[in-house]
Amino acid sequence: MKVDVLHRQETGVDGSRQCVWEFHPEREFLETLLRDLFENHYGSLTFGPCIQGAVFECRVKSPPRKISYLDGYLTVDLGDWHFHLCIGEHRGDAQNPCPPELAQWRRCARAMLLRIYQNPPVAGHAPVSYSLALLNGRDEQMVTFYLPNPFFDEYYRVLETPEWGKLALWNHIRTDYLGLEADPGPFEDLA
Repeated sequence: MKVDVLHRQETGVDGSRQCVWEFHPEREFLETLLRDLFENHYGSLTFGPCIQGAVFECRVKSPPRKISYLDGYLTVDLGDWHFHLCIGEHRGDAQNPCPPELAQWRRCARAMLLRIYQNPPVAGHAPVSYSLALLNGRDEQMVTFYLPNPFFDEYYRVLETPEWGKLALWNHIRTDYLGLEADPGPFEDLA
């Protein structure tokens, strides 16, 4: 499955520098990617919605009990709790059809890899975040997957020496899903 990727740099409202690799979120592509993340990389993920005023940083210690897809929604059942992400065409059912404008609002409309540099810089221009974000039809955040960062430990403390092996999941998504080259380190896009 080939995906077109648009690369750009932006400045966030907080002054952060953001390197963005945006791709169109086709249902089959997203379902494959999300299943891979939760089935094979669950121990490396921190995920949840990230909106102004609220960030949920969820982690799981075991793979999902079940991942299913129905009426546009991917459901990830983690045992004690579960969540739904609208990644495909959503219609509702005969008794409760979903209005098309509401279905369009709910569905993932944008997906992107992000590498974010804080302003002022942290750890000498090190990225503070490597992430995958999904946004709905109104450009609202649905979920962000925070990927391992070679500059921070699991408690977000700055490491004395970067652990470059932590880029493995970032590079897996870049190379295996987006057809991009592996990222050797964080500094090539600061020029």
